[in-house]
Amino acid sequence: MPETLRKIWTQTDTDARAEAELVRELCVHPLTARLLVNRGLSDPAKADAFLRPDLSQLHDPFGLPDMDKAAHRIAEAIANEETIFIHGDYDVDGVTSTALYVRTLTALGGKIVYRVPHRKLDGYDLKNRAIDHAKEQGATLVITSDCGIQAREAVTYANSLGMTVIVTDHHEPGETLPPAYAVVNPHRHDSTYPFPYLAGVGVAFKTMQAVVRLVRPEHETAYIQKFLDLVACGTVADVMPLQGENRVFASFGLKALARTRKVGLRALLEGARIDTSKPLSAEAVGFGIGPRINAVGRLDDAAIALDLMLTGDPEEALRLVETLNNFNAERQIAQKRILAEAIAQVADRDMDLTHVLVVASPGWNAGVVGIVAGKLVEMFQRPAIVIGIDETETNGKGSARSIPGFDMFKGIQICRGLLESCGGHEMAAGLSLKMSQFDAFVEMINAHAASVLTADDFIPRVSHDGVIDPGKITLSLLDEWEQFAPFGDKNPEPRFASTAVRVCESRRIGKDLSHLKMRVRTDEMDPMDCVGWGHGGWSDEVGPGEALDLLYSPQVNEWNGRRSVQLLIKDIRRTEE
Repeated sequence: MPETLRKIWTQTDTDARAEAELVRELCVHPLTARLLVNRGLSDPAKADAFLRPDLSQLHDPFGLPDMDKAAHRIAEAIANEETIFIHGDYDVDGVTSTALYVRTLTALGGKIVYRVPHRKLDGYDLKNRAIDHAKEQGATLVITSDCGIQAREAVTYANSLGMTVIVTDHHEPGETLPPAYAVVNPHRHDSTYPFPYLAGVGVAFKTMQAVVRLVRPEHETAYIQKFLDLVACGTVADVMPLQGENRVFASFGLKALARTRKVGLRALLEGARIDTSKPLSAEAVGFGIGPRINAVGRLDDAAIALDLMLTGDPEEALRLVETLNNFNAERQIAQKRILAEAIAQVADRDMDLTHVLVVASPGWNAGVVGIVAGKLVEMFQRPAIVIGIDETETNGKGSARSIPGFDMFKGIQICRGLLESCGGHEMAAGLSLKMSQFDAFVEMINAHAASVLTADDFIPRVSHDGVIDPGKITLSLLDEWEQFAPFGDKNPEPRFASTAVRVCESRRIGKDLSHLKMRVRTDEMDPMDCVGWGHGGWSDEVGPGEALDLLYSPQVNEWNGRRSVQLLIKDIRRTEE
């Protein structure tokens, strides 16, 4: 068969009564009502708010824990002309949130110094070395951005030097918080903030909104409009759930990004060949902007990407974008090599006895291993940890990715005694360890996974919104579903299943002929086009008249001025006669 892993198709539970109420109250198509219910939006008021996101749906920033303390301390530092040190992270979320802090605080008259760590030289999170740098610059206030929730040692060190530390982060806290003056994090166990799933840039946006309200309240609305582009980039690229406030940020932020006046962002859009004449999708950020910013942080110095976010010089912006593009190409080559070597390491393993894939090797760039871990999860439906070993072969830095049912953060916390450092959340984490502890770590993490995972957890599942005849999908219905955009985590594109669809014709397409183009029909539907990326092998498996079950996302195909419904295939299987 063309597929190596047979997937289980699961239909989201339906609620006919709730669907009928939405049809009645909102005057929407029954399938639109089903999509809303499937996304947890049974209440008409909440569903209407989802379909019509508005900036008024953003929550009061002072609802975040410690925000009152943090905002007043930052306002005090601005008024007293103290030097404020911003410490970010080296990914898109960290770079955009640092840029947001620097731009906003500078506009408010603050004296700012800033830094994003070098992945290889500094490692992740706030460290004593960064505190020393801040002290040398005369800083009295340190603000972390998209990091710091685990940095107890560095915060304690800063306190000993008489500095004030404000941690703003969105990663999961440990059992105790760092001893900072304020810890602004929606995931704090004592938080009552209505929406806990902000990205680091979302927390930074809220923090600066609170400060603007204190310092220049007449500019709060202008502030919100000015930085929606940055907050959308970080939120989407960090794969935050596009619900609640994140949906508002993404919806308005992508529109703002398309018309941004920030020189660096404009150059990056052009360098990634993103067409801003059409509505920007979350996919454009996730696959166009995000990888370019991340690549330079993975392979070199994220300060290059931060310089791009801050520059006002078009020529410098073009030069920096070219640098990012070059690093992205280099990252793609490294990723392909490391993935091949990782697959070779696990090829002979007994998967019945392997609950977590842990692989390691010298020469694996620690900035790329997270992507490889994600690829291994896709291929083997196992949590995966990929570790790059340093030149001395004594230390390793790794990234972990997980599957539903296995909390990776909790898993590595259980192994904390074997690790030098760790952090992250349920589906993704980072760690470092002495390679002398590697075997013990592999044994412990697998033993824990064996206690919580079952054989069913290793079978990939793909959910859909219901089994329908594809003929029910019309252009007008697809236009109505545009209200669900932007699509992303926790707000996927509409996805349906259809059974016993008859093949009219099929062929391979694409430069390497790895993709599939079909025309299919049912008794109630005229022939319709389908495209399946990576499914080209099915062209050799089926012929005209044969029946297939399809799982797909419907989309509008525009060609030569003509619009038609097309099915984007996600999975295929033969119809059981």
